[in-house]
Amino acid sequence: MIMAILFVGAVSGVNVLAYAEYGISFPYGAEAHAVLFGISTIGAILMVKVLFDVFISDYIEDFLLRRAIDGYWGRKQREEENKRRVKESLKQFNTNYAVTPALYGDQNLPTIKAEEQGVSPSFLTIENQ
Repeated sequence: MIMAILFVGAVSGVNVLAYAEYGISFPYGAEAHAVLFGISTIGAILMVKVLFDVFISDYIEDFLLRRAIDGYWGRKQREEENKRRVKESLKQFNTNYAVTPALYGDQNLPTIKAEEQGVSPSFLTIENQ
């Protein structure tokens, strides 16, 4: 919220500077000047917002996504490097290296058996049985 207020204030300030420079030559009365200034301020804000939404946010999103992907593969590479070092250390000290399967791996998934329920779903209907 604060950033939105600061953004509108900054664009309005730039518009005041531009209007002070070029708006004097507008030949109509105070009401026309107020409408012109308001429309140009709102137009400038909307143009900057559209520019950000259409163009810049895609680049920011792409950058953040690439950073996350690079971080993931960097962690995987470090894990593989650590595994390689452990294997080399175990070979150096004549120790067998065996990966033990996890308690619940793909082959050892727990099974859940459905049991008969003693309650019928008739309590969900309006009619009482």
